[in-house]
Amino acid sequence: MTKIKSLLASTVAVFAVMSCSTLQAQDSASTEFQARYRAATAKIAELKQRTDPNALLEQAQLLQDGLPVSENNPLMARRLDEAERLYDQALAIPGTLWPSAAVRRAKLILSRDKDQPSIQKAIDLLRRAAALQNHEAAFLLAGLMEAGVGGKRDLEAAKNLYQIALRSEHGPSGLALARLESDPARANIFATQGLRLLFQQAKQGSAEAARTLADHYRATGDGPERLSAAIEWYQRAIELGDAEAALHLGQLRLDQKSPLRQPHEARNAFVKAAERGSVEAAMILAEDPYNGAVLGVQSNVAELWLNRAIETKAPRALVLAAEIRSQFGDEGRIAAKSLLNEALQRVDDDTTALLALGRHVRDGVLIEPDIPLALKLFDRAATSDNTMAYYEFARTALSHQDMVTDGMLPSAIDRLRTAAERGHMKAAVEMGDALLLGQGVPESQAAAMEWYQRAAASGSPVAYIRLGDVYAGRSAGLEAPQALEWYRKAAETNSAIGMVRLGKMFNEGRGVPQDQALAATWFSRAAAAGSSAAMVELSSLYSRAGGPGHFNLAREALEKAIRAGDTRAPIALAKLYLVRGERTLAEMTLKRSADSGNAEAALNLAELYLSGQSGADQQSAARRWLSVAEKAMAKDDDQTSRIASMYLRLPDAASTDHGSSALETLVRKNNPEAMTLLATALLHGTGIPRDPTRAEALFRRAIQLGHDGARFILAKAYRDGDGLQRDPARAFALYREIYREEPGDTKIQIALGDAYARGDGVNPNRRLAAEFYTQAARQGDPDGQVRLGTAYLYGAGVDRDSQKSDYWLSRAGEAGVIEAKVQLGNAKLSGLAAAVDAEGAFASYLRAAEAGSQTAMIEVARALTNGFGTLADPALAKMWLERAAALGSPDAMFELHRLYDIGPKPNAREAEQWLRQAAQSGHAAAMYRLALRYQQGTSEQDKTMTREWLEKAAQAGHSQAAKALQKLTASAVAPG
Repeated sequence: MTKIKSLLASTVAVFAVMSCSTLQAQDSASTEFQARYRAATAKIAELKQRTDPNALLEQAQLLQDGLPVSENNPLMARRLDEAERLYDQALAIPGTLWPSAAVRRAKLILSRDKDQPSIQKAIDLLRRAAALQNHEAAFLLAGLMEAGVGGKRDLEAAKNLYQIALRSEHGPSGLALARLESDPARANIFATQGLRLLFQQAKQGSAEAARTLADHYRATGDGPERLSAAIEWYQRAIELGDAEAALHLGQLRLDQKSPLRQPHEARNAFVKAAERGSVEAAMILAEDPYNGAVLGVQSNVAELWLNRAIETKAPRALVLAAEIRSQFGDEGRIAAKSLLNEALQRVDDDTTALLALGRHVRDGVLIEPDIPLALKLFDRAATSDNTMAYYEFARTALSHQDMVTDGMLPSAIDRLRTAAERGHMKAAVEMGDALLLGQGVPESQAAAMEWYQRAAASGSPVAYIRLGDVYAGRSAGLEAPQALEWYRKAAETNSAIGMVRLGKMFNEGRGVPQDQALAATWFSRAAAAGSSAAMVELSSLYSRAGGPGHFNLAREALEKAIRAGDTRAPIALAKLYLVRGERTLAEMTLKRSADSGNAEAALNLAELYLSGQSGADQQSAARRWLSVAEKAMAKDDDQTSRIASMYLRLPDAASTDHGSSALETLVRKNNPEAMTLLATALLHGTGIPRDPTRAEALFRRAIQLGHDGARFILAKAYRDGDGLQRDPARAFALYREIYREEPGDTKIQIALGDAYARGDGVNPNRRLAAEFYTQAARQGDPDGQVRLGTAYLYGAGVDRDSQKSDYWLSRAGEAGVIEAKVQLGNAKLSGLAAAVDAEGAFASYLRAAEAGSQTAMIEVARALTNGFGTLADPALAKMWLERAAALGSPDAMFELHRLYDIGPKPNAREAEQWLRQAAQSGHAAAMYRLALRYQQGTSEQDKTMTREWLEKAAQAGHSQAAKALQKLTASAVAPG
């Protein structure tokens, strides 16, 4: 006990010492901040009293570098407009300080203004200063010539200017000459000379020289030795008061490729940089808890630096603050909107801020969408020759062509081409799409193929699929081997779309020998990778093929792959079993593989136990297999996200807490899969309280990080009002974006078709709707086939054509789509076809009824009752109605009421029972008829029930009930 007391006492003492030292450090820092702020304020006040060139320059430089925000906030708030005015005043005064004023003014122009007239003005100032023997002007001018800024690249002129500056003992010029020199011996001479000058200046107390040396060793470092030298020089520059050196040191210590990576040391360097005024360092500290907590910054410390960054009013800091605040409920969202609006008011030429603001304004989640403003922001960012700005401008303009001004589309194409030429993969794919579709450029499949090839050479799975689609779509069919090759490449990247494309080629025998077993294998693999489209294809394949033969061949192929050690094959085989409804065999397959250590199988087994109506035993089994998968997949953030989301589906608090905590941790690491899964859970309240505002923000952040699934889920939520306020226009915009990147996705084709058909978020256009349905139908999507068949049936966007309607509805029906069989029955019975085909209609209804369609069951019953298209059989008709009623169909219940009420064998008690059941199930006519029954009574209870059922029927849309209710109300208030 004495030892324990002693240990506790020593522990308390240690914590007390630590707390005291922390408080002392905070007090010391606060004192230093106050002293620095007061000194800067006093210095500015003193300089304002003078008008000599030296005072003007010194004051302007202070304002350009920034002044501390307050006594308690050391971050530097820059006042560039005032600095610019003071430099111009200094330039108006001839004398020895004029070259220095010209250099500083030129540097300010180049940091702010990217337009050609401003750049030319800066170059002119530098030329004049260089002519007056200012070595810094010569160095800067040489750099512009080397980069080709403001004109053509001129390396010889750049070398001459670097040599002029070097002769004036400008060390960095020696390093620049060494970089440009092709002769190793001469390069070594220049480098030695430059380093010697920098060493001398650093030893004499030049922080800038020390930082330049550090940057040089870091840039040329190919091992620990030179990087260690870089660290030493950064530390020397920091000792001399250089905040930028501290920032660079932090970045070096955080570099994942660096052998000297030390996140703890990086944090210390960023703190030093922030304490000396670096807003960028403050933002790194503020974002750390939301960016994986790599630096280990505590939440309260991060919040402190975030608030300090906000006080600087720097646009980039305001945007970061908005993105962080938006994750904290309605209040956070309101704060985020205010911060973004302020950032828009203060926006400068910071490319990062311009891009972020452009995306926010375009997407319109935290602030109102404004496509023209987004284009202006991207355009402004593009003036700095930024590749991402080029891509975002082009992408936005091409996706919203109805909002672009004249001449903007050619500019978008030019910028898209530039981004693609610089190696931006998505830009290359979009350039190919523009050429393939003739958007803003003359249509050219050959040119499109060249861009797809470029993107494919960089490893773009989307480009692989585009190339496969072009080859597969060529009518001659002679290039199917090329299509097959590109689809295989996509499949090798685990692209479910590529696998489905391969399956379709083998299933349909397009350019390759038809092999439905191989088709089933690829569809199964795609299903195992999470493709719902593949599940539909599998179901369709077996519905059409019939018999066990093809299934057995596919099963044998997958079992062979399992024996060969393919870890994905067991999951694919289980999916195959599930398509056939053989859950037990699927479970056995997954369990056998999971028992042998296959973590993916364990995860799919847990998913199987959680699906449907899972009892306590299955939930317990799911929990056990999730734990197994979690341990095995701990290093895979995407799989860990998936596991965490599945924990949320378990009923106990411990599991949901574990799942939400794991997802939150991964969200802070900026994992887009975790963001998407957490957002989905927040949207529906799965295991955690609903928070639509945060869900929406997380979806948007995941989309910005490239998660296409997040975009589709968010679009669907907007379209259906599922967890979010219904917003068809936003849904349509997202669907259109997805279609641009993956025009072959049938889900997107159908979604766009539905939007045009209903006028959901876009002006109605049945012709365009039919075009999208045609795309989906031709790719074998049964839902697209139903929609296209229905369009031909009624002439919606296409000419009415009974044969085409019959063809497409039949294909969908063969694929097992119940709705298609019902629609086919309607077509044959409606007279819209060439002739009424009562027998064909009955056959279609019967197939749909046997597949479980309640609507079809009622139609079968009507045909059997009336002997229309089949022999009359009232007993069998009643059986079908009872079957539909047992499945919960209010219409079937009402039909049974009518059968017993006015049929050949009336039964008042059965009629009354079915009437009440139909009314209680929401059937409007049944409610109205029940109200009329009560109206015949005379008691107060009868009157009450009459009104109650009339009100319910009226609410359900029954017009006669509404009129009766009005009449009843009027009689009740009439004077008696």
